[in-house]
Amino acid sequence: MADKREADYTKRVDEAVLKAKDLAQKDVEAAVGSLKDIEKLTRIDADMKSNTRVVQYMVRLFVKIFQINFLFFQAKLCFEGQKWDLLMETIMTLSTKRRLIQIAIAEMVRDAVAMIEKMPSEELKMKLIETLRTVTAGKIYVEVEHARLTLMVVKKLEAEGKLDEAATMLLELQVETYGLMEMKEKVLYLLEQMRYSLVRNDYARATIISENIILNNIEFFNNSETEDVQDLKLKYYELMIRFGLHGGNYLDVCRHHLEIYETKKIKEDSVKATYHLCSAVVYCLLAPHTNEQWDLLNRIAIQRELETDYKDILNLFINQKLISFKRDIVAKYETLLRRGTADSPDTGIFDKSIEGEKRWSELQLRVADHSMKKIARDYTMITLERLSHLIGFSTDEIQTVPLNTIVRSYCMRILPNRPSQIVHLRWNQRTVEQLETNDTAVKIISTNINTGNSSSFLTDKFCLEYCFDVFNELSNGKISKNWWKTEGN
Repeated sequence: MADKREADYTKRVDEAVLKAKDLAQKDVEAAVGSLKDIEKLTRIDADMKSNTRVVQYMVRLFVKIFQINFLFFQAKLCFEGQKWDLLMETIMTLSTKRRLIQIAIAEMVRDAVAMIEKMPSEELKMKLIETLRTVTAGKIYVEVEHARLTLMVVKKLEAEGKLDEAATMLLELQVETYGLMEMKEKVLYLLEQMRYSLVRNDYARATIISENIILNNIEFFNNSETEDVQDLKLKYYELMIRFGLHGGNYLDVCRHHLEIYETKKIKEDSVKATYHLCSAVVYCLLAPHTNEQWDLLNRIAIQRELETDYKDILNLFINQKLISFKRDIVAKYETLLRRGTADSPDTGIFDKSIEGEKRWSELQLRVADHSMKKIARDYTMITLERLSHLIGFSTDEIQTVPLNTIVRSYCMRILPNRPSQIVHLRWNQRTVEQLETNDTAVKIISTNINTGNSSSFLTDKFCLEYCFDVFNELSNGKISKNWWKTEGN
């Protein structure tokens, strides 16, 4: 059985193109009409190369041609606008033909996209863009062109102040699934989608997009030193900083500033490098105390490029000593932190805005949290008056500010007894440790009751802590009020 071969209409296409060229000098519509038969013939007989040449030339016939390369039809085109309505009608017609050849349509679309910037008016430009968006919608082989056309429309809508409409249009694109799009361009589209999500306060969508970017492109960011990739990386982390500040995730914001600081382009600019490193210090201090926060605090402290004053502030928190917010922070570093100095520019974190004032108050709570941990190492009970003196709050502020708001770590809890003006400080224990402590306390209680040694019972630390836990469980309703009457007690 003989192999089926595709027809070759190269010579007939050459003749048709030359004829169309001559006709185009007088009548563009007649020139286009002269190519319709050969276009249909090459399409039906699957002559892909010839069909591509024909449809490309049919689109180009809507301009005055001064210079054409007949071999590839890729030469520069110098033209003046003519039959633009017919151009758009022809594009639509060619894209809906029976048994259309995808490569031919793709080349036609690319040629038409190249004409957009050369259109004589903004109105015609947008009309051509909408025509091409209609043609490329839902077609995988021109999905990249569809995304680029959509971005053109989105930028115009944003310039007109129609942000919501622009965001809706751009977010409809699933660019993460576009296999034909280069990684760099794909990241650019995802970043734009993330930016629009933040503009319209759609933080759930922004979270999903940010995860798609970092999970699939972490090596792309870290292994490339080209300036355009670094710009994409910086844009990503700047958006992540905005996202982190919205949620109050200061430790994440600190890490984002460090990622920006480690970028080659930023390190070469000493002013920007200093800004991001100092910002990382402040946000790390604002974050609640955890093992991760403590580790990050110590790693930042050994950075040689860190300003001396900021290093001194870090050492206040690293050292196991009490910090007075008024004496150690306000008196020495308020100007540096809130307005900047000649050697260290203002970070803007503690400015006079509502958010800046809020963060300044949170820094005071963070200082108090640090001091409370040091106090808890030496005290199990302390009066409110003494506590207020040590952590820098007045007695009235202690009464109005919940102490659990001051202590922001998971490793300890405080139990104030306001009528007696006494605060009990307890370190949280693991379940096994708590059981061992309770077991020891029960044994001591039993021994002292059996021997009649009540004074030892009242002064023993384990017993007091155990009885204190029982009292709190009674208060919270976790055990019966008649627990002591049950058998075995």
